[in-house]
Amino acid sequence: MIGLIILSISFKLIKNRLKKSEMFCNVEIEYNEKITKIRAIIDSGNLLKDPITGSSVIVVERKKLVEMIDNKILDNLENIISGEYEIIDEEYMSKFRLIPFSSLGKQNGMLLGFKPDMLRIEFDDIQRKIDKVIIAIYDKDITKNDEYSGIVGLEILEGRSEINYEYTKNIKT
Repeated sequence: MIGLIILSISFKLIKNRLKKSEMFCNVEIEYNEKITKIRAIIDSGNLLKDPITGSSVIVVERKKLVEMIDNKILDNLENIISGEYEIIDEEYMSKFRLIPFSSLGKQNGMLLGFKPDMLRIEFDDIQRKIDKVIIAIYDKDITKNDEYSGIVGLEILEGRSEINYEYTKNIKT
């Protein structure tokens, strides 16, 4: 009984400390000499990784990337993911990749992602430049009220944006 009371009080204290403003960050994306600024929610459940590089993934609404990415790509997201449309431009082929994901609404989904030239995140009066990150393009609105346009994983803010492959050192052959 005492444990339940302590647990209940703890949850109330934690909930009161977590302010709504602390759930968001500002993200500045530079690609092809164009810059887009978005507001993103911080989601500890966003553990998306690029399977090739191990870089963390930030999900951004398609409509926020219209000024920086060619419409031929944005208009054919589903076709590119399904393999029915081929990216021909050499510049895009080296920077774009497919990101597998699973969510409550969709198992075994795919997002088209790209490596930005530069990414800067501002959170809690701290600005951080992130080198190893992928921007995944989400074809729909993330929220109905446009409160934010992206989803950033907590590990990106903590500076842990790539997979650590050190575990392979302990494998005996």
